Amino acid sequence: MTTPNLRKRSVRFIGGMALTAALLAPNLVSAADITFKAPQAFPESITWSGRQHVFMVGSVRYGTVGKITPDGHYKEFIHDDRLISTLGLFVDDRRNTLWVTNSDPGIGGHTNAGTKGKLAAIATYDATTGQPRAYYDLSSINRGAHLANDLALDADGNVYVTDSFAPIVYRVDTHGQMSVWAHDPRFMTGDGFNLNGIAMHPDGYLIVGNYNSGVLFKIDTHDPSKIEQITLPEALKGADGFDLVDLQHLIVVQNQGIDRIVELVSTDGWRTATIGRVQKSEHSMPTAAVTRNGKVYVLNSRIDTLFKPGSPKIDQFVLQQF
Repeated sequence: MTTPNLRKRSVRFIGGMALTAALLAPNLVSAADITFKAPQAFPESITWSGRQHVFMVGSVRYGTVGKITPDGHYKEFIHDDRLISTLGLFVDDRRNTLWVTNSDPGIGGHTNAGTKGKLAAIATYDATTGQPRAYYDLSSINRGAHLANDLALDADGNVYVTDSFAPIVYRVDTHGQMSVWAHDPRFMTGDGFNLNGIAMHPDGYLIVGNYNSGVLFKIDTHDPSKIEQITLPEALKGADGFDLVDLQHLIVVQNQGIDRIVELVSTDGWRTATIGRVQKSEHSMPTAAVTRNGKVYVLNSRIDTLFKPGSPKIDQFVLQQF
């Protein structure tokens, strides 16, 4: 990709993060929320380990992974020089494996010209000790612009990763074989972010969202050429993180200035969905959600302030109970 196109993508990315001063104003925090201090880490992703009883969060700024106890104590867990910005996390308690996507949106402390807007990789670690296990350079199998964003695992342990810039879905199977697993012209709706959130449904399909258009797709895991658009009551523009609560309920976290959490409900196998309930985020840029002990927690990442020149940098973040 040429430098002008990369510049265009970077501008779109930064512009999508910027919000008005009103949205940056402090909001009230509920007593049910979890507040934690992680100085300027700007975590964008979250996962929950029932085995260890901790949340794990990434860092757009530092490319680290940290652990958060339910009482809000944060501690850095993984520091790997290969990681620039950690955008997607999933802890597989059954296999004691932590999956982490690695990208370079251009604002991390280790960003560089060779990887900015070009990096899509995924790393695995021992979920207890943090020791590295494997590293997969997904961008090596597909030319062009890249940003590995979110991920999901199936019951067998195969991982699926959205690439927002390509935009495609990768698959890394249980033998470590990488492939471009799903692609469709409908995935590309403009520059910047396209594919983003992803969730694995136990009935054998993925639910994947397009950040630009707010469209959701259903992709058959046995035949990825079978891609259906899910009929929604409205486009969910800025749809970022997904959390499939059960077979019929999906939490969608929206930002891009909309900044709300939406519960989608489907009773027909996700051919269509309705909106069950909606909640405004307590702070700017909610980006991810996870279920802990039957309660949904939404990460208010505040990464708009990281991308907006002159904004105060944030040391304290909130997991908002939905």
